[in-house]
Amino acid sequence: MNDWLAVAATITGVRDLSKLPSAFIKQVKNTLQLTNVWVVQPCAQGRKLQTCEGGNLLEWEIDNFTHPFAHVFQSSSPMLLDPAKLNYWLEDPSFVKLMGLRKRGESVLIVPLPLGKGGTKLLVTVTGSAVLLGGLLADQQWRRICEIFINQIDLLKELGEDHRQISALSSSIKRIRSSEEQREKAFELKQVLIGESTTMQSLRNNIVTAAHTALNVLICGETGTGKELVARAIHELSDRKDKPFVAINCAAIPENLLESELFGHVKGAFSGAERNKAGLVADAEGGTLFLDEIGDMPIALQAKLLRVLESRTFRPVGATQEVKANFRLVAATHVAMQAKIEEGAFRRDLFYRLNQFPVFVPALAERKEDIPNLCSHFISEYNRQMEASVKGIRYAALDLLNRHAFPGNVRELKNLIEYACAITSSGDEIRADSFSARVLNQQTQTAANNEDVNADNYIGMDIQNIDNLKAAVQEFECSVIRYRLSSYGGDRTKAAESLGLPKRTLAHKCLKMEIGK
Repeated sequence: MNDWLAVAATITGVRDLSKLPSAFIKQVKNTLQLTNVWVVQPCAQGRKLQTCEGGNLLEWEIDNFTHPFAHVFQSSSPMLLDPAKLNYWLEDPSFVKLMGLRKRGESVLIVPLPLGKGGTKLLVTVTGSAVLLGGLLADQQWRRICEIFINQIDLLKELGEDHRQISALSSSIKRIRSSEEQREKAFELKQVLIGESTTMQSLRNNIVTAAHTALNVLICGETGTGKELVARAIHELSDRKDKPFVAINCAAIPENLLESELFGHVKGAFSGAERNKAGLVADAEGGTLFLDEIGDMPIALQAKLLRVLESRTFRPVGATQEVKANFRLVAATHVAMQAKIEEGAFRRDLFYRLNQFPVFVPALAERKEDIPNLCSHFISEYNRQMEASVKGIRYAALDLLNRHAFPGNVRELKNLIEYACAITSSGDEIRADSFSARVLNQQTQTAANNEDVNADNYIGMDIQNIDNLKAAVQEFECSVIRYRLSSYGGDRTKAAESLGLPKRTLAHKCLKMEIGK
């Protein structure tokens, strides 16, 4: 009696379903002094019966009646086989192999569980003397142990299913919370990236997703679409938001200085290097490095940037030791990178490294339904900064803007609205004639191609009273550049071509003269 109580206690104490059969087998063998005990149960698909012996898996087709397991499983009736009866079951090799493990003269008892009920779940097979096995089916303690065993299996399966359901529910709740958090962050971005169009909603969602990854991001879009705003948003929504955001325009720094700006230099590395200087990569430690106009990076420097991204180390100009780098790279370009690659002007391997998470910023021409919201935003921003009170914008003015191509994208629209606000009286709305001349001029190439800039009419210089030629020339040059940039909606490439300058030279002049994008 006490032995069976110990068996029952052991079985009910098992909490791992995979370990329960072996615990049952061990306890039954020791208590009844049996040679062999096997638990034969259906596989996950229910097509085969399986048991494990000596680390080997033995299987039988569940509907193959050349072995007794199929008969017992289908009939739910126990079967006692003495050595003589076993001679009728020699057709199935796996069954013969299993029976070869019993002692000479032993009988075999196959018991379906649960006992006395339809719907067999598994079989318990034991070998021993005919007397012992014949008395087992009438032994109430044995029957009780079998019931405890099958009940414990059902219980652990239920607990496992409950655990899976709880885990699935927990995962579902986590996904819902993550989705809700993503929606909230995307909603917050509406204050920075203005617009209710489908393309803008998609952009904001992509930004939130990109921010939650550690992948390098390549932002593609035309000039003036707001690529740096996108880069800052990715930084602010990432886990690096408390670290620096460092931005550099690769086209605005002369080629011979760009490497030093990025990686820094040591004292004496080149003429004029009078002290050690940390580069922007070091400044961005732990944070985000934003490389704008990455398509204009010199090919020699591209190889060095690729090495930094692969090794996460860099070497300042003139240094002999490598320095570890920990930054998130976000790059931006307005050029067709594939064309650059085909021309040999940009490394293909670097492009793939940069383009781990591509983000495309739509042109304003692709989302003109956002123009009213953008106008309202820029007017409010102007009123706040200038302490003005421009009331709004008239429908006729909006209609004129909607018919404009906007080659300069959002930046051009902002410039137009700021100009219109400046000439609009306090309390009035912006009228169409506030910027109609500028819009119409930009729709033609007349202004853009006009090389004859009238200093008196356009620049407003008093030529007769100039007393500082150098300052006057610089002011004239600045005015011409501003005029050309305005004529091309901020497109530096086109402005540089119209002035016969390399784009890098124009970018450097804009930086030196503090001419905004």
